Amino acid sequence: MELNRVEETKHHIADFEPVIEDLTRKRDEAEAKLLEFKARKKNLENELVALTNQQIILAQRMDYYKPFNLFLRPAEIKQTVIPGSAKNKFGEIIYKVDRCHTCHVSFDDAYYSDFKQPLKTHPNREILIGHHDPLETGCTWCHRGQGTATAPTEDAHGSHHEMDQTLGINEPLLHGNLMQANCTNCHAEVVSLKGAPILTKGKKLFLKLGCHGCHLVEGFADERKVGPSLRKIAAKVDPSWLYRWVKKPKDYLPETRMPDFGLSDEHALAISAYLWDKSEKGYQLPEKFNGGDPKKGQELFESVGCQACHKLKGKGELFAPNLSNIGEKVSADWIVSWLSNPRDYNHESKMPDMRLSVEEASNIAAYLIQFGKPVKIPGIERKYKDPDTIAFGEKLVRNRGCFACHNVPGMEKEGRIAPELSSFGSKQVRELEFADTHIPHTWESWTYNKLKDPTVYRTERILDKMPDFELAEDEIQALMVFLRGLNGLFIPERYKRNYSKDELTIERGRRLISQFNCRGCHIVEGYGGDIQEHLKSTAQYPPPLETKTYHVGDRLKGSWLYSFMKKPTPVRKWVEVKMPTFNLTDTQLRDLTAYFELVAPSEIKYEAGVHLKKDKASIENGVKMVNYMECGKCHDGGDKGIEFKIAQERLREEWIPKWLKDTREMIPWTPMPNHWPKEDGDYTIQTKFHKLSTIENGNIDKQAQDITDLLVSYDKPGVDLSLSLEEEDPFMDGFFDGGFGEEEEGDDLEGGDEEDDEDSEFAEDDF
Repeated sequence: MELNRVEETKHHIADFEPVIEDLTRKRDEAEAKLLEFKARKKNLENELVALTNQQIILAQRMDYYKPFNLFLRPAEIKQTVIPGSAKNKFGEIIYKVDRCHTCHVSFDDAYYSDFKQPLKTHPNREILIGHHDPLETGCTWCHRGQGTATAPTEDAHGSHHEMDQTLGINEPLLHGNLMQANCTNCHAEVVSLKGAPILTKGKKLFLKLGCHGCHLVEGFADERKVGPSLRKIAAKVDPSWLYRWVKKPKDYLPETRMPDFGLSDEHALAISAYLWDKSEKGYQLPEKFNGGDPKKGQELFESVGCQACHKLKGKGELFAPNLSNIGEKVSADWIVSWLSNPRDYNHESKMPDMRLSVEEASNIAAYLIQFGKPVKIPGIERKYKDPDTIAFGEKLVRNRGCFACHNVPGMEKEGRIAPELSSFGSKQVRELEFADTHIPHTWESWTYNKLKDPTVYRTERILDKMPDFELAEDEIQALMVFLRGLNGLFIPERYKRNYSKDELTIERGRRLISQFNCRGCHIVEGYGGDIQEHLKSTAQYPPPLETKTYHVGDRLKGSWLYSFMKKPTPVRKWVEVKMPTFNLTDTQLRDLTAYFELVAPSEIKYEAGVHLKKDKASIENGVKMVNYMECGKCHDGGDKGIEFKIAQERLREEWIPKWLKDTREMIPWTPMPNHWPKEDGDYTIQTKFHKLSTIENGNIDKQAQDITDLLVSYDKPGVDLSLSLEEEDPFMDGFFDGGFGEEEEGDDLEGGDEEDDEDSEFAEDDF
């Protein structure tokens, strides 16, 4: 009986086990959810703490910027006192006070870059604030406005009343691109100014158009004339062409810089007659065109470098005149004479001497003379001889100022014919003549319309002589920025950017680079090399001069570079593009040489007699390595690479091992291969050059230095250039050798066969 009860109890207990298991599972799930909620709670509590802290910080910051927070802090006037900004009529120092950052308190706080004024961060903060601390120089020298006023805003930003715009004290704020204008006050010596691209463009355009020829502007008085000499014009151009050119230049060259003077037929004829009559009498072209091969002429034109400056039938650059209709303008005799020796016709011309033979010049002339034919105007030369027409032409040439851009015989000492612009940017509205126009009476509006249409203010009383340059909208805006900066404002030297002697040398070098269009062939400071797209092979590309990794000042000795630019001699004999002979003065040559040395990152050291200190064993190791790697296949004779024998006088010693080890890091597109490629950042010896492991215990730095020692001692007496590495296992020699000469022939220093390495994008020329 009892046993039955025990069994029943067991069965009863067993019936509860599924219930217990279910409840246990639910309990575990509930505990897991509880832990999850606890974790979320903890994360939310942490996030709340962070947001609360940020709220406190933001609240404190906003409280600080409240202008009239009378409960937390009193209103504060912030100001910059600038002593010695000027002197009054009694010679007493005037103190300049700017209080702009009373409202613009966050000008140097990057957090407020997306806010609105007055809290907005100053734009281009790294340059404009980093180099111009408003707490030292104030704000109004750049922005204008009335620095001492804080309210109302209109007064602080400068009165717009035309009778109350005192220069340097109460001028209206400049806005937009015009803000760049005032950079001229402290950076007048520099053309290309970082942080002021519109001003830079305006300054370059002012020089390019030759505005300084008619208008005197401080700092531009000695700039060269932009137009060609007219002293021998009758020996150059067709008489009918001259008339049409004077009448409407853009009919012949739509992209010409020569402006349209709006001349009548009578005036155009008179000016042409005077110029023809004053052309140098008795001048004879030194060469005659006796025929040539147009096909050879085309090959020369498209290979020696003409396309770096000239465009012909859509191909080439427009630094110099478009030659697409050259046959209409000049004779074949003139082309031959000009190409043979540009200095004979015009010793001041920027056209370099390409060192062409008369035969080569004749072939190019035969090619070019096909483009365009003279279109004769009946009786034009007879009209050019009329004394009255010539006398009238002289008056017009003087009146129109043709001598401002061109050298005109008999007018070498004429002065400028237009108003001085050195302080044009500070002209008051009352000083500007708006004639009968209905445009807004502002400096900006007057200047814009004058540049767009120079005749806009012309009346019977106002005889404006300014020609029409047919400027594009962006060109007008750029010139306005430049002209606005010509304000005559005096800023003490202590507050200006005073350029060092080296910085001014760099600036002169940059101007010469632009003046002689060096970037037409070469990459300089990151851009240029325009001729590359017109050459058939990358092996024909002229060398870069200044890139991030490659610097001609590091590579070449200054003495050699100076001599080479003065009288270029072929260095890369396989390259057809020629380094021409420019008409550079000794001063210009010194400036260019110094420029390249100064922009190079390394310290330039004077090298003399370095070959005398080289160890004989190092030189011999260099000879063995050069012979083993068959460097002479390219460099001996200079047919594929530069001859070793000129390295001593040409290359800087410190540069050679860098080039040997980092060849394609310096110039990725050079045909010369890397002889010690990198693996995981370390230089390695290639399998095919396994014998190098026996030289200097495989020390690659020392191997590169040994080759350097050989090159700088190449002409040293006693150097045995026939040395070679000792023979090893013939089987291994055959296994490893044979790859270099056949598969990867290249230039061991600079250059290479133009047929090698077709995927490369660059090879070097005569620099």
